[in-house]
Amino acid sequence: MKMLCWKCKKDMKRIQDNFHGFTLPAWKCPVCREIIYDAKDIQPILHYNKMKAAKEGITVTIGTLGGSKILRIPKLAEEIYKISKGDKLKLELGPEGICIRVKA
Repeated sequence: MKMLCWKCKKDMKRIQDNFHGFTLPAWKCPVCREIIYDAKDIQPILHYNKMKAAKEGITVTIGTLGGSKILRIPKLAEEIYKISKGDKLKLELGPEGICIRVKA
């Protein structure tokens, strides 16, 4: 797949770029350095930033499955962190609470 820069009409290169602290695929022009992101990749991050600025946070619900407790991950977090069924998350336990990390 090819993409031409809208400014200088040169072939853009596929890269991984930092967008608001998240690494995303993007297109970058080697001449004018213009960077273009796919809207489907940045929309969840923009929504996350809006919620973060409003200090809403993300609320999750604990459920029960057999004798275990389960944590339901909201769709927004699933999209941002690309979480799929069967993925492993790491729980870091500390005196302040539980931190959940997506394993790389």
